[in-house]
Amino acid sequence: MEKEYKYSTEILPDVYSIKLPLSGYKPGPVNVYLFKGDKITLLDTGMKQTADLLKKALGEHDIRFSDIESIIVTHGHLDHYGAAKKIVKAGKAKVTAHAEDILAIEKGMEVSVGRYTNFLKLTGVPLPIGIMLGFFFLMFRTLSDNCKVDNVMRDGDEIALGKYRGKIIETPGHSKGSVCIFLEKEKVLFCGDTIIEHVTPNAFMMLDEHKRLPVRLSQAEFYESLARIRKLSPAMIYSAHGKAVSDIDKIVDGYEKAFAERQEKIMSIIRSGEKNVYRIARSLFPEIGGSKLPLEIFLSISEVYTNMQILQREEKISLNIVHGLLEVTERIKEK
Repeated sequence: MEKEYKYSTEILPDVYSIKLPLSGYKPGPVNVYLFKGDKITLLDTGMKQTADLLKKALGEHDIRFSDIESIIVTHGHLDHYGAAKKIVKAGKAKVTAHAEDILAIEKGMEVSVGRYTNFLKLTGVPLPIGIMLGFFFLMFRTLSDNCKVDNVMRDGDEIALGKYRGKIIETPGHSKGSVCIFLEKEKVLFCGDTIIEHVTPNAFMMLDEHKRLPVRLSQAEFYESLARIRKLSPAMIYSAHGKAVSDIDKIVDGYEKAFAERQEKIMSIIRSGEKNVYRIARSLFPEIGGSKLPLEIFLSISEVYTNMQILQREEKISLNIVHGLLEVTERIKEK
């Protein structure tokens, strides 16, 4: 008779999904994956605030934090590495992550608070909201225990996860260093936040400490990553949030449709005469507000700006800094 657990669910032989709380429907609770075997492995850890619940889930399998040997971090967002330091301090666990996300995991942010606030000033964020966002970024850094990364994984690397062997697939877009782990023999993919069944993942703007504007096109990288996943033809995809996915084509087609609709809405606002990135974001997302206002403003600006990068590449708009503000104008092609 198959054993039932309160805090974990077996998804493959000796592989268990552990659901840990995260406020909000989008993206919702974090799915952490336990791989039992000679080398007990955790794929992501959840927040430091949910470490006690993670401990209870592991306890169902007579596993303690001190028994964990390997922590694989799919990407450098705190809901995925936040409890890693507690586990490391308890015993012998080594943390593995992609090089591009090491700064986020070890320092809490990939660029300084000043770089974020300077960029948001360029987008036209009003001073009171800018100050509020500055405090938000500082508070954000306190929500996780930053942790040293011991091992760096690269595209094509093979790693041990419990009794399984996984291949690292670089899938940047959601973050600079997002990765998926593909169990080739089982045709099973663990995708982090690259694919989420109930919501299109954010392709966050990729700021650089030494440049005023982001250079990398996170939306382009995100859809290139999805194309890589499609080519793998996984039979099952286990996400860091929400339900497992078995139809990759349906999911990606839905993402692409939503992206095209978002592009058209942004163009419509620009055609109405709006040139300010912040006000375009507020027009596109008029419903944002309440207690999560700072986070939602940041997410909305990130979404709008990364979409605009693609529109600029397609020569549909121009983005220029004029008198200290980023100005957006439609490019009219000559007939």
